[in-house]
Amino acid sequence: MRWLVLLVALAFVAFAHLRIGTLLLARTHNTDKDILSAGQKQALTLAEEAREDLTPDFNKGVSQPLEDWFPHRTDGVVNPLWPWMAAWMAGKDQGVSPADEVTAADRVLFNRGRRFNVGWTLGLLIVLGIACTRVFSVGAAVNVVLLTGFGALLPRAVWFQPEPVYYALFLVTWTACAFALHKNSLWMHILIGVFGGLAYLANDTVVLLIAVYVLVSTLRWLWGWVEAWWPGSEAPTTMWLRRNHWIALFLMGFCFLMTAGPRLSYSDRTFGRPLHSLPARWMWLDNAEQAAEWTNERSATASLPPSWWTYSATHARGEMRHRLKEGIRTQFQDMVHPVPTEGAPAAWQRMLEDRGLWLGWLAASLAFTAVCVCFASPRPLNAAQRLHPEAAAQFLFALDTVAVYIVVYGWYAPIEHGPRFFLALYSPVVLCMAWAGESLLRRGRRRGAAPWIFGTYHLAQWLLAAFVSWRLIQVLCDPAFLN
Repeated sequence: MRWLVLLVALAFVAFAHLRIGTLLLARTHNTDKDILSAGQKQALTLAEEAREDLTPDFNKGVSQPLEDWFPHRTDGVVNPLWPWMAAWMAGKDQGVSPADEVTAADRVLFNRGRRFNVGWTLGLLIVLGIACTRVFSVGAAVNVVLLTGFGALLPRAVWFQPEPVYYALFLVTWTACAFALHKNSLWMHILIGVFGGLAYLANDTVVLLIAVYVLVSTLRWLWGWVEAWWPGSEAPTTMWLRRNHWIALFLMGFCFLMTAGPRLSYSDRTFGRPLHSLPARWMWLDNAEQAAEWTNERSATASLPPSWWTYSATHARGEMRHRLKEGIRTQFQDMVHPVPTEGAPAAWQRMLEDRGLWLGWLAASLAFTAVCVCFASPRPLNAAQRLHPEAAAQFLFALDTVAVYIVVYGWYAPIEHGPRFFLALYSPVVLCMAWAGESLLRRGRRRGAAPWIFGTYHLAQWLLAAFVSWRLIQVLCDPAFLN
């Protein structure tokens, strides 16, 4: 029965995804002005340049043509994975067009890339729904699919940009990190390295996620070392092996470098720095105008490029605190509840714009379940009835990751802001809340908790699914669809 319910839910998701996506493709972000903005023309240019890399000439050697076949081209702003993927969609007559011009071939590739984004994100949602239903209740799985698809993926899929690819790889990397904190097997760290490297090729800000994981897992190792040597302490019941930690991090780093290596090598040859990134320089300027001026008038390798040291030398602490505070408020509001502005998109374009409302519902449901399981259920009698000892490390990882991105994106807000920054976090946070709620339910069931606790939890999940579905029905009934 649960799989039949999921099938009906996924059929509705597929219909709404394709119907809304088709209209978004036809009526938004498709003028020449749109194509020339938001990095879309830069991605088109890199895709056109990457076409020649897909047919390596081994008469010139083996290692270099093979290295060039992998995604590596970047201009310091657009990362190579999405242009490399788009290059496979380019026609045989596709050439590199002028930077300020949109040719007919550009428009064909542009539309192919956007249709590809809409199609493959639907496939991802179906896989995500099936995977979640194997371990979650159907209501929770449906909510993960609805909020991920219409809250994060589809709004960005209609752009010729890497965000849909990045969001998916970011979600996989986050999930692998969470699993590795539960049981630090070596193969899970290999997955973190590979998918983290691919995410880096789509958007280099994923290094913050990996850095937080390394920090939290090392703190977990340190705590395990203290437990092992503390007089009179008993070894806890855990699947996290302290002896695996350092070799696991080595394997993770090795796989990351092997995956991202061609891009790092290309950046080193072209710009003089393997980790070259213009946005990493722009964030130490005051606004977008300064960033554009610095980019146009100064080389990326010029002496004293913008950095924390140059910024802190010319700004007071009060100015920096104000910038960070206002930036966090702006970026956070853009994600959870964007303020309508003049010329704002129509209702059918906004879809689930009140993302904070849905997150708040999930958070309230999780908090209620936690209180009921902890205080209105029999006390745990064995390890199977208690929360897993690694839950603290997983919670710390999720909390620290969100905090780090809030600070970094908040600081970057004067240069550029919008929902696309924080939306990378939306799906992982939704998944974590569902994961935590289901884990609490399993512990409550093993303790013999009262049936009303489970009934209340499932009712909350299905009410949320109903409200989100009703919002999508409202969008589908918009006159724009009926005319």
